[in-house]
Amino acid sequence: MQQLTPITNVEQLRDAFSHNKSWDAQYRLIIQLGKKLDSFPEQLKLEQHQVKGCESLAWLVITEENGVYDFKMDSDTRVVKGLMKIIWLIFQGKTKQQIEDIDYQELFAQLGLLNHLSPSRANGLFAIINTIKGVNTID
Repeated sequence: MQQLTPITNVEQLRDAFSHNKSWDAQYRLIIQLGKKLDSFPEQLKLEQHQVKGCESLAWLVITEENGVYDFKMDSDTRVVKGLMKIIWLIFQGKTKQQIEDIDYQELFAQLGLLNHLSPSRANGLFAIINTIKGVNTID
């Protein structure tokens, strides 16, 4: 498997998915993205930070500073970690208004993500996004 070129924004994400057209290639891309998710401190893996509605164990901590939101995420599965990295690329460093304005469904359609995710995995993905769209900071 070739090394993943760093993906730091949504345009690079679109580009990476467009160059990996088959689901197998996209699945590998998602797994590689998960390896690039920032580390998540063990002491934050608490029930209050768990994402409800996600079949896998998944944690999300949202902080806000000067109107800009920061997201720390982790999961016990590689695929969910990769999906979290995609979510992080979409929402990280945005204001509440910018987060509300993002059409993530359109982006997922462009990437072709929802065509291949199981209903339970898609539900988990939306649970994370709905938490972010609610932008309730967790201390």
